[in-house]
Amino acid sequence: MRILSRTYEMILYATKRVFFLLEFFLFIRLTLKFLEANSQTPVVNLIYKYSDILISPFEFIFPNIHWPKGYLIDTTTLSAMIGYAILVFIIFQLLRLFSSD
Repeated sequence: MRILSRTYEMILYATKRVFFLLEFFLFIRLTLKFLEANSQTPVVNLIYKYSDILISPFEFIFPNIHWPKGYLIDTTTLSAMIGYAILVFIIFQLLRLFSSD
């Protein structure tokens, strides 16, 4: 029984870490879009390239919001962050069903 408890804790820990990295990566994208970072620079281009894969299921749900001074709120990225948070919440609830507590 102790092995299952330890396995559960490892899966929970790994899920939390992956979720944190995913959300942090999307937050960087959101910030770069908001500040209108030059997408031709290698670092920004790399972040956009790999985060496009993560946000593609959430494209075109809501239109982007343009602020008066040219700032852009990327609602696709915001939707992805919220969507993945809901997904991880569901995963945690499912893992709780199989815990020995």
